[in-house]
Amino acid sequence: MNTPVGFKQRLGAELALLEQVRAEQRETERASRPKPPVAARGILARPAVRRTAFAGLAAGVAATTIVATSSVRGVQPQPVHAMTVAQVLDAAADNAAKGPGKEPGLHQWLYTDDVVCVTTCGHERSWYRYDGLKSASVGKSLASGNRTAVQVRDVFTPFRSGKVGDHPRETREVLSRLPTDPHELLRRVSTDPFFNSSGEEPGAAPTNGIFHSLGERPPAVTPAAQFTRILHILRTASTVPPRINAALYHALALIPGTTLVSTPMRDAAGRPGLAIAFDFHDRQRTHEYLILDPSTYTYRGDRVDWHGESDFSDSFARVTTGVVDHPGQMPGGPAPDPSDIVELPPVIQAPLKAR
Repeated sequence: MNTPVGFKQRLGAELALLEQVRAEQRETERASRPKPPVAARGILARPAVRRTAFAGLAAGVAATTIVATSSVRGVQPQPVHAMTVAQVLDAAADNAAKGPGKEPGLHQWLYTDDVVCVTTCGHERSWYRYDGLKSASVGKSLASGNRTAVQVRDVFTPFRSGKVGDHPRETREVLSRLPTDPHELLRRVSTDPFFNSSGEEPGAAPTNGIFHSLGERPPAVTPAAQFTRILHILRTASTVPPRINAALYHALALIPGTTLVSTPMRDAAGRPGLAIAFDFHDRQRTHEYLILDPSTYTYRGDRVDWHGESDFSDSFARVTTGVVDHPGQMPGGPAPDPSDIVELPPVIQAPLKAR
C-alpha cells in the first residue's frame, strides 16, 4: 500500500506534540498537589511533636488522611499529608502560644464578625467593651432617624456573672488562673461550673437552635461533655491568654473519641478547614465538630449535627475579631464619625454567643 506524501512527517509531529502535552500534564499535576502547611511541616519535624502524636495514638486517636482535589480535570483526589488528630492539635497549640498576649484596656472594644447558621445563615457584627458595661451593633432605629448607624447601649449585668463568655474581663481573669498542664486544665474545666455549657449532655435535643438550660448542670464527666465545654470556651471567650489557649488544644487531644475528619469541612461562612470531630453515640446521633484554619490552625468555628427523628444543624464561624478603640470601628480602620453613633436605652444583660 502506498503511503500518502507527508503522512510519516505529520504522524511524527503529532506523536511528538502528544508526548509534550502528556509531559506538561504530569508536571501540572505535581505542581498542583498541595503541600502540607508550612506551620505543620516545621512543627511535625520536631521529635517532641512526633512523641505526642504516638501518645495520642495510644490514647485511642486514630490516624487519618486529609484529602484535597487536584485542579487537573480527571485526576483523582490525592492525599495531602498523613496526620493524626494529636499532630493537628499540637500544631494548633503551637500557633496559639504565639498569639498576642496583651490584655485589652478597660475602655477598648472587642469587635467580632460572626456567621451563625440555624435555620438560615446571617452575619452578626458586634462590639463589646472590655469592662462589660457597653455593647454596640450596626442597625436602624428611631433614635437614628431610621438611618443606619452604630447603636451603643449600656449593659446592666453583674460584674461577676459566673459564666464563661458573659463578661470579657471576668472570663479572661478566670482563664488566666487555669493551669497550663493539659491534664489538670481538663479536670478544672470539667468540674468548674463557670465553664458549663447548657445542653452539653449527650442526646440533648435542640429547640430552634438553642438548648434549654434547666438549672445547674452536673460536672462534665463524659468525654462528650468535655469536648463541648472546650468548644464553648473557644467560641465565647473573646480574649484568651496565649498559654491557656495552647493548653486548651492540648487538652482536646486527651479526650478519648476525638478524631480528625478525613476530608475538609466548610464552616458556616463557607470556608474549607480542618475538622476535629466527636461522635456522641447517643439516640440523637449527635456529631460535634471543631473547625480550624488549614494553614494557621486557628479557631474558625464549630458545628453540631443531630440525626434523630429529623436532621438538624447548628453552625458558627468566626470571620473577624480584633481589639479597637471605638464602637463601630473595624480592626485597622479609622474611628467612625461621631454623627454615626447613637445611644439607645440600656439592655438588661450582655448578648450571649452560646448555643
